[in-house]
Amino acid sequence: MYISSRPVRAALLLLSLGLGACETTLDLPEPKHTPRIALQFELSNYDFDFQPPNSNDELARLRRLYVSNSQRVFDLNELKGRRDATVVITDDKGAVVESFEALQSTSPYYDSEQGYYRQTKRLKGEPGRTYTLRASLPGFETVESTLTMPKAAVIESATFTKNQSKSSPNDVRGKLSVTVADDPGAANYYVAFARVVDKDYKLTTGWAEVQVDQDNNGDIVTPEVGQFQLSSLSAISGGGYGTYGFYPYADTNVNGKRFSLNADVRYYPGGCSYSGVCNEAAYMEVFVSSLTREAYNFHLSRQRYNNTDGNPFAEPAPLASNIPNGYGLFGGVTDAVYRIKLQ
Repeated sequence: MYISSRPVRAALLLLSLGLGACETTLDLPEPKHTPRIALQFELSNYDFDFQPPNSNDELARLRRLYVSNSQRVFDLNELKGRRDATVVITDDKGAVVESFEALQSTSPYYDSEQGYYRQTKRLKGEPGRTYTLRASLPGFETVESTLTMPKAAVIESATFTKNQSKSSPNDVRGKLSVTVADDPGAANYYVAFARVVDKDYKLTTGWAEVQVDQDNNGDIVTPEVGQFQLSSLSAISGGGYGTYGFYPYADTNVNGKRFSLNADVRYYPGGCSYSGVCNEAAYMEVFVSSLTREAYNFHLSRQRYNNTDGNPFAEPAPLASNIPNGYGLFGGVTDAVYRIKLQ
């Protein structure tokens, strides 16, 4: 297929079962495109330290601001992030409570940080407070988006029962159970995930994520539709292998009631290095994060988009956006954290 900025002449090969192949030639005009700012940022109450880009704090990395711009449908150039954006967050009184600084790559070979920004004022969103994000790029229309931070979830209980027979020094397995009491006064949207930390509540140097265990054949256990389930931190990023393992949950059928998840899980317990430094898992941190409705819709639409896997015959799966005159997400996330002491 030849693609240019003029009307495209494409030969589409249509195959049908039991019939011979036929070729149809169509003229496909390029849709009109107005370049606009595209960004993603989720304001949260997460208390993280600013660390180098290669930090093992995956949650902090996932919640960084990313800024780019849209491009034409038939533009085959690689779309890259932008470092020249000016982005601020104001509170309900109009005061600037956060600004952002572009990250610089630490690699001379691959610029993995292009388009990513760090918070300079370390703002943590407060439940019930309203915030507005404003972003500008040279040559683009300035965009704004406003949200109100959701209330924290109420985690009534969380337990982890180790399976001694299936565990080893480098692989702990067991059952995780979590119960949440839903607030009847609002529409609520949740996502749950877990990780392990050391005795000082710091991330272990090893792989800290608590993962859903697999069955004996090594296949991912198929989740039940409409159930509150444990998500994967890596899946929240939404790309590649992250297509699976992310399960945002709406309280549509449990409004004002208790609901639970029960999952077979596994994690790496950490250990001591040859230098004598120990980073052993001492606690399991269970996160039940409350999402704004816009964040919930965005993540669901991105999951549907990824699941099309580039199939041109799949049902269209456009990404949800709450950036007027732009594209992307300004979302709010309020984390509730429950720590389970590990035996």
